[in-house]
Amino acid sequence: MSENVIRRLDKDGHMYFMDYKGDYYDPKIIEEVIRRNTQAPGCSCFLTHNEKGEVLTCRNYDLGHRVSAEDPSYTGLNVVMHCKPQGKYESIGIADAVWLDPFSPLYQTGGPDLPDFDPEMFLSLPYACMDGLNEKGLSANLLKVVIKKGDQPAMAEYSCGILLRNILDNCASVDETVELVKNFRYRPEDWQSVHVFVTDANGKSVIMESRNGKLSIAETDIASNFYLCSNDAEDSYRNGALHERAVILSGLDGKSRYSYGSGHGYHRFACMLSQLEMYQDRSSEEYRTVMPESQAKVILRSVIQNTNTRAAGVTMTQYSAIYNNTAGTMKVWSYQDFSTSFSFDVTGKEISE
Repeated sequence: MSENVIRRLDKDGHMYFMDYKGDYYDPKIIEEVIRRNTQAPGCSCFLTHNEKGEVLTCRNYDLGHRVSAEDPSYTGLNVVMHCKPQGKYESIGIADAVWLDPFSPLYQTGGPDLPDFDPEMFLSLPYACMDGLNEKGLSANLLKVVIKKGDQPAMAEYSCGILLRNILDNCASVDETVELVKNFRYRPEDWQSVHVFVTDANGKSVIMESRNGKLSIAETDIASNFYLCSNDAEDSYRNGALHERAVILSGLDGKSRYSYGSGHGYHRFACMLSQLEMYQDRSSEEYRTVMPESQAKVILRSVIQNTNTRAAGVTMTQYSAIYNNTAGTMKVWSYQDFSTSFSFDVTGKEISE
């Protein structure tokens, strides 16, 4: 692991880059992931196309990490991570390092710059990746789902990180991903605290989710933090918060295009949907959306989370990213600073703007 390259990207110490050189399939590393057993990504995602016809997967990562029980200030340590495991696909992705030890200052803002930081502490970081893109143009993204009262919670929360890693390392298309998930060593009930938004270079996109141990897969170009494969027909209150009534929207052809389940993320979903509808290419059979990358960035900015977004829930957008599935590149903005971006290709090479 001494060959690892870890360097800061932003001025505030929220985002770093790491070129991972070790074997993260080592059983000892997997054991550490299982022991930790924590991960709960928030987020908003959508798929669109740029004016060249290239596929774009767009993502906000929302998670309100706190410094400590005594200090409720937000903190974050995100790492753009290049991985090239032997015999598997090369990829670029973004990991949330705070999950490795949520209250250690070494895993918070500026942690890798502290004198006590050791690169060995990032051995299991590939399994804290929240999203990524591999050399085949396959992107996978973890998003939290709100477990309704009476529903079964996840049996093994750590398994969602292992699942994402296996998707990026082994799958070249959405169809291959579906087959992997159906036959994965972790059962659907293990990772049902999240659903997985998967897109590929052909423009196909699906959500894969598990509810009470049942795996469901649906085509969609938008996802946030509620079930899309379930149609809950009633409002419900949980912990004093209202979870919205199910809604089904129909396209111009009269067919149902989106189903809203219940849970956090309804407002963000509706906000993304209303803007994407404006950019539909109605000459295409699938009504795909086409827009400049700058407009995709505007949509991401419209659904960021911070202390001023109470109508849509309060958390913190740690980063926003646009993955170009076609070109094999990604661009990321750290901690809601949309004046500065960092761009990489799947080989880990930084791309100058």
